[in-house]
Amino acid sequence: MAIKNNKVILNESTGYANISKKVRNTPKTAFFINSVNKVFTGTLVMKQVERKKLKLSDKLSKFYPQVPHANQITIEQLLTMEAGLQGKDESNYGTPIFKNNQAGIKYDIKHNVIFDKRHYNQRVYSSINYILLSGILEKVTHRSYENLVKDTYIKKLGLSETEFYWDIPKNKQIKVAIPYTKSSQGYLVPHFISADKVHGDLGAGCLVMSNKDLYRATSAILNGEIIKPSSVQKVYTPSDPAKYNAGFYNFPDFHSSNGSGDGYTTYYRISNDTRDVLVIQSNYPVKDYFKVRQMCNDLMENLIKAAS
Repeated sequence: MAIKNNKVILNESTGYANISKKVRNTPKTAFFINSVNKVFTGTLVMKQVERKKLKLSDKLSKFYPQVPHANQITIEQLLTMEAGLQGKDESNYGTPIFKNNQAGIKYDIKHNVIFDKRHYNQRVYSSINYILLSGILEKVTHRSYENLVKDTYIKKLGLSETEFYWDIPKNKQIKVAIPYTKSSQGYLVPHFISADKVHGDLGAGCLVMSNKDLYRATSAILNGEIIKPSSVQKVYTPSDPAKYNAGFYNFPDFHSSNGSGDGYTTYYRISNDTRDVLVIQSNYPVKDYFKVRQMCNDLMENLIKAAS
């Protein structure tokens, strides 16, 4: 989907949401957005900062003292991924069999979280930062992360094509594309994703969304519908080179977020004034993820510069 000056100029869908049933992707099809989910977690954190339930300077030790070097790590460093934290196994967070959100985080802290002093105060991408932030949100609000997302985004903005991955079977209205990966013979085959595994990525990659809903929710964030303009400015200030904060890479002219995993890929770009948007989602393997990511950046620059 491409939007120029708040008008949809391209809304094309290709390929199949379900190959065996010959169900095609449509503009209403929802895809697993993976790490793009972090934008919504980052904004929820800023909302609690506004309500004075959190401070960006708060130490992680206030909430999870068991994390290595937690007394040195701030909420702000988790948002910018400069905490020096990583997972021993980035592909598997949470308990092997889901129990509850906090149990998964405690399991990670005990078995999967490491602190690397060399990376402290340097951006190193790891989902554990946002998994911890989702747990902190639950602690300060006394509400589940799921309820926070549903009230702040889904209900408030009327998102009808957004759902938590594990709740897809309960939502008969939503149409989600099945993910496909390539077999050793080069054929596309359905890829199974365990709900237990997705639960482990709470706050870091657990939502499915359509292009339309993704645009509605992110534009609402940047336009001050969810958090104050001052909060938007605090974490999403344009910079060169682009700085990562609260789920977005903030380029001089636009904000960027990407998600990839388990057969799904999402590239999302939105201009600083939210009038120009590029969103590409796939349930098929992307041959060269980083090459396509750069192509999307170039396309977005051209979209912004193009005449109306």
